Amino acid sequence: MIVLSWPPAALSPNARKLASKAKWRAANKEKIKASSAKYYLDNKARIDAANAAWTLKNPKWKANNYAANKEKIKIRDAIYYENNKEKIRIRSAQWRDKNKEKIKIKSKIYRSANPLALRTLEHSRRAREKNAIGKLSVGITEKLFKLQKGKCACCGKPLGDDYHLDHRMPLALGGSNEDWNMQLLRKRCNLQKKDKHPIKFMQERGFLL
Repeated sequence: MIVLSWPPAALSPNARKLASKAKWRAANKEKIKASSAKYYLDNKARIDAANAAWTLKNPKWKANNYAANKEKIKIRDAIYYENNKEKIRIRSAQWRDKNKEKIKIKSKIYRSANPLALRTLEHSRRAREKNAIGKLSVGITEKLFKLQKGKCACCGKPLGDDYHLDHRMPLALGGSNEDWNMQLLRKRCNLQKKDKHPIKFMQERGFLL
């Protein structure tokens, strides 16, 4: 029988030392984790201050690190979320409860600066209420505006500033909440269309027999 020593004798003294440390760390993961957590709690203020100071001196580090490890970070975050859903939900609810005014102000600023995005969000909300299938892509309103050259899909007149994002086949009639089922209409045209079938509506307008 051959007895193998640990660390392997064939390795250099430095390599054997590193191998022994690696073996010890592998066998004591939980102990190391608990020790590190305790050390952080005992030195939280100092560590946080040092990290903040280092981040200020290296402003591009976060962006560069994310760019270099984008996929790895996404996988890591996805795994963390799956393993901590309830904790994240509770923590998020607590944060929202403590920052109601901050959220309100931020929401108001966003709504004012992103009216097109809000139209997409509103349609997605309505679709969820009606259990419609599909999800609109980001920037769908801007894409449609460009494709329609700023004209109403119904009457062909300029859309104006108060145009509506409309489901061609209404959700009430089984239409899906997908990009291909969307169009931009002038406010007046959409209010007249409501939940009518698109063919019936265009017949009423004299466009179809």
